[in-house]
Amino acid sequence: MTDKKKKAAEPSYAEASTELESILQEVESGEIDLDALSDKVERAAALLTLCQKKLSATETKVKKVVDDLSAIAAADSADDGGDES
Repeated sequence: MTDKKKKAAEPSYAEASTELESILQEVESGEIDLDALSDKVERAAALLTLCQKKLSATETKVKKVVDDLSAIAAADSADDGGDES
């Protein structure tokens, strides 16, 4: 399977979160048989891992943007002679 096909099959963060909420509601209802429970717990674990990876990747991207903006602001300040008044 290519990366594009794998990514296309991978749920978005919102989809994974919604599915996790659904699984949690099923488990909390207490009306799920043991075999289905095992499958649901495994799916929830996979979804949690996916969400953690997506959050980490987003955090890295945001940090890079903030760092880049800070560098630009520092360079602009230096170009202005550092006088902010």
